[in-house]
Amino acid sequence: MRPFEKTIEAACAAEEIPGAVLLATDRHGKFTYGKAFGKRSVREGADQSPLKPDAVMWIASCTKVVTCIAAMQCCERGLLSLDGPIYDILPELKDLPVIRGFNDDGSPKLVPHKNTMTLRHLLTHSSGFAYDETHPKLLAWHAWHRTKPSFTGNSVEAQHGYPLVFEPGESWCYGAGIDWAGVAVERACGGTTLQKYFEDNIFNRVGARDIVFSSHMHTRPDLQARMADMSKRDPENPSKVKRSNAKLQFNARGGCFGGSGMFASPTDYLKVLKGMLTSDTDETLLKKESVAEFFRPCLSSKAKAELNKLLRIKEVRDGMGNIPESVSKDWSLGGIINEGDVPGGRLAGTMTWGGLPNLVWWCDRKAGLCALYAGQLLPPADARMAELCGLFEEGLYKMREAAAAKL
Repeated sequence: MRPFEKTIEAACAAEEIPGAVLLATDRHGKFTYGKAFGKRSVREGADQSPLKPDAVMWIASCTKVVTCIAAMQCCERGLLSLDGPIYDILPELKDLPVIRGFNDDGSPKLVPHKNTMTLRHLLTHSSGFAYDETHPKLLAWHAWHRTKPSFTGNSVEAQHGYPLVFEPGESWCYGAGIDWAGVAVERACGGTTLQKYFEDNIFNRVGARDIVFSSHMHTRPDLQARMADMSKRDPENPSKVKRSNAKLQFNARGGCFGGSGMFASPTDYLKVLKGMLTSDTDETLLKKESVAEFFRPCLSSKAKAELNKLLRIKEVRDGMGNIPESVSKDWSLGGIINEGDVPGGRLAGTMTWGGLPNLVWWCDRKAGLCALYAGQLLPPADARMAELCGLFEEGLYKMREAAAAKL
């Protein structure tokens, strides 16, 4: 057993984490790795059988890169434009104001946004959108209006129609831009659902069947039967996971414990990552010329500075790709980009992102390698998970180097 595997196995045995699925493949499928650690559940009375690579997990924001691929495909077909005004397809966004501050009585100072908002802004989190349940300006805006953030179960239009927190293109904030990009894809394709679009144009192309939006989980009892339970850190003993947790529930509106997004087996999600990795040669998901654009750093100097300022905080880095502070970051059309090599791991230009319950994926075109660390643990940005994922990354690149040396 490899050193990183021993460490992860020991962490599961000590219930520091409930379990994890680790997967990787190279461009040609000659080097592959796949192993599951830990239990399907630590919940009292639940199925505590060993976790399997095809267990179904809530992947949350791992959904975002799939939406970004779909948007890029629509640009290839002339249905959307990366840099033209987005208002023709999303007229709701044209008159959104920017919050400039607050008056003494708590009322927000709102001004019309001046910079033209584009699809590129939406895909790179530089549009001015933030998530209203976390951003201070939007929490204060809600307080003034005596409203509350709207959580899962509502449409994007109903849930994310609040003001911007900065001018499009002039800063960076993780928010609902890609949610709106998904609406743009649906409208550009004649009102199809994202689920149907993804199936026809992405999942079927890579042979991935077990990836569905939460709104479709009630139609897939086979996926529900393979669900891995969600776990939480024990607040009374933070080094451990809590043994009694709520079981996930599903309904036709898309509601579930923790939020929305998609559910997937790690094995099928890796197929999407590999399709993205190989498209510059086989055009599985994107045209060759689109791949270079998809991976290109996109942020303005102001937005890039704000992103890197935020990532000086270790707790934030743990939840945003786990890239060392010393390595400069930017944002591409599909995820965060490390502009320098990660020591012992990802090479410069690698695209990375993940999902709220401690999932991390990366796609390294230079090394020809894509990988996924998939867990089901809350809260996000778990420090122990970040440490174990780093060990997996380092071990994976050593394994691939050793395998290449034998050829």
